[in-house]
Amino acid sequence: MKTVCFMNSIIFTDIKTNGMSALPGTIFINYRKDDTRWNALALYNELQKYFEKDQIFKDFNTILPGDDFVVSIENALRKCDVLLVVIGPNWLSMKDESGNRRLDDPDDFVRLEVSTALSRNIQVIPVLIDNTVMPKAADLPENMKSLYRRQFVEIDNTRFEDDVRNLAEAIKKVLPEGSVRVQHEEKNKYDDRKEEAEIKKKKVSAKPKPANNLVMGILATILCFPLGIVSIIAANKVDSLWSEGKFDEAIDESRSAQKWAIIAIISALIVYVIYAIGVADQVNNY
Repeated sequence: MKTVCFMNSIIFTDIKTNGMSALPGTIFINYRKDDTRWNALALYNELQKYFEKDQIFKDFNTILPGDDFVVSIENALRKCDVLLVVIGPNWLSMKDESGNRRLDDPDDFVRLEVSTALSRNIQVIPVLIDNTVMPKAADLPENMKSLYRRQFVEIDNTRFEDDVRNLAEAIKKVLPEGSVRVQHEEKNKYDDRKEEAEIKKKKVSAKPKPANNLVMGILATILCFPLGIVSIIAANKVDSLWSEGKFDEAIDESRSAQKWAIIAIISALIVYVIYAIGVADQVNNY
């Protein structure tokens, strides 16, 4: 079984402690709190659609007092298959309290995790958040320069779910067959959405799109203003209801538009006939 574990790059734990799975194969989400805390949390939550929750660990993991954090990182990465490096707009330039760039510090947690993974030839995937540009090799510490050669993926907040789904599919290809377990509840929801979409498609193909009868409504408005307006209102709803998948309601509005247009036209004709008869009577009286 593969374990997906969410590693906060400010706090870390030995893989054998605090309830973390000791089974081979882990996916780390490496991020910097001050840069992509909320993006990383959203990514963690979204990944639960593709991996069971007990395969994902985050935030409560800490280095125990007296532990060597370099050793802890090395132990945690020993059986790691994939490292996701979440890179936001300030990832490269983030500075410490002394004004020094954090990546230039050999003991920086982000640098330690990434460089260790790279040195072990672990599958490292840069995840660029919201149009962040991939850092150049010249801007990276010596032991991180090969990160530039790793194929990155982009996650944009406007297409977040689709981007994470594509990322999850890429991760599954790296993990051994049978090691990925999807949460049943989330999988059922995903399957239900797919089934609903398929049903909508079948409905579209089974029922021809109704005419909106807008032209008829406009003509009815010219002939008989009040009733024609009712027809136009109904006609304007047809296309939007159809595009939303509310096919039966769209058909009802189409029929309503046609009905009120016909009533308006007939009413107008009756009025005109009565008017014509009245005019004719006046002419005869003269």
